[in-house]
Amino acid sequence: MPSVLSQLFHRPPGTGWLILSGGSPTDDHVQRALAVVEHAGTAIALVPTADFLGIAEEALDPWIAFTGWSGRAVDCGTPENVEEEISEATLILLPDGATANLYVEALGETDAGEFLLSALDDGAVIVAAGSAAEAMGELIAEPDGDRLPDLRGGDDGHRAGTPALGWIPSAIIQSHFSVGIPIPASLKRKDLFRLGLPDGVSLALGPGDEREIWGEEKPVITFRGWWNA
Repeated sequence: MPSVLSQLFHRPPGTGWLILSGGSPTDDHVQRALAVVEHAGTAIALVPTADFLGIAEEALDPWIAFTGWSGRAVDCGTPENVEEEISEATLILLPDGATANLYVEALGETDAGEFLLSALDDGAVIVAAGSAAEAMGELIAEPDGDRLPDLRGGDDGHRAGTPALGWIPSAIIQSHFSVGIPIPASLKRKDLFRLGLPDGVSLALGPGDEREIWGEEKPVITFRGWWNA
């Protein structure tokens, strides 16, 4: 029987795993992610632009240290090799560092996003950390977003988030989460929920009903009905 988490957290189809981390994955989470990789191969760190290649190379270090695999830093702004790099990788890291908006732009407005979905379908493990995890939701929580019409037909002045990639439907994902972070105003929409991922916490979404929480803390899930919206 599907678990509550599998009913709440839908993800794109495929035989690979999609792992969302609240910050840079811990060594334990790196090893757990490697345990669900189907076979040894190549790891890549994919970033929106060449400006973040240094971050990508640094983020790859623990993965290479544990596996001895070859690893490459790749940016979405180099279209001539993005498809080949993504299709050949068994593990794809989207590191924290670039903003969620940059990830949405790079993956949603180029072919890189489709290449990632194909890789997930074919069995690759994709690890989205920090801001990259935020890009996977339905909306990015932004206080300066566009105005959202009131659900009763008026306009109460609250703000909507920026559209994200929608890989995790209905979710507003907040990384580096801690108690006291304000609830996004866009959560006033009845069809959305907040997923707060603290540092050191990952949500691993398998190809079937596998939904695993890694880390000593727990994610925080907030629905509109749980607060006085």
